[in-house]
Amino acid sequence: MTRPLPLPLPWALDWERRLIAVVGDQPIPAYGSCDWHALPENSAIRVAACVLAAAAWRTYTDPAEVARRLRLEIDEARELDRLEQDLDHWTPTLTRQQAAAYSRSRPSQGELARRRKDPAAAARAGRQAAAIAEAFPLQEGAA
Repeated sequence: MTRPLPLPLPWALDWERRLIAVVGDQPIPAYGSCDWHALPENSAIRVAACVLAAAAWRTYTDPAEVARRLRLEIDEARELDRLEQDLDHWTPTLTRQQAAAYSRSRPSQGELARRRKDPAAAARAGRQAAAIAEAFPLQEGAA
């Protein structure tokens, strides 16, 4: 697998730029990839891939780069914490609104069937309500 040469290379040292520039516009495979192994050992492209890998490692372990990544991670954690706090502020309100909506009395299936004058549906709803009450009895004090 090849990847395009990242341009510009502000992080590359002068000698790294010179070795990478030797390959021109040719794609540089990732160091250690199958495409890299297929290159001759004296290939300038193979050398450029090694230089890119070494430069990436050098910049990855550079204290300024480590500090930059740590700052990004801390900023992201703070943003997630802020979002969670925002959720904490609206979730109880939403829950109270939902509880109020759910607590409003609504007609049961049996009542709706009686209003529609459908005795078969009313009987079926009564049997279902009885089966539910038997399967899940309410504890004393619960309503």
